[in-house]
Amino acid sequence: MRVEASLLEASVEQIVEQLLAARRISRADQEKFMSVLLSKRALTPAEQNQVNRVFDGLRTGRLKVVD
Repeated sequence: MRVEASLLEASVEQIVEQLLAARRISRADQEKFMSVLLSKRALTPAEQNQVNRVFDGLRTGRLKVVD
């Protein structure tokens, strides 16, 4: 239960900044990111923009998928 509470405290922006700074996303990172996104009723325009940053990073090769 403690892990779930800390997961929800992480903001979408914080997670995206960590991913882009590391220039990689692991399966665990992806699961954390999806959990935070799915815990919300709706995404704000700013949060939608952050999600787009991740997709753009993946598409352009600035963000690498690792295991």
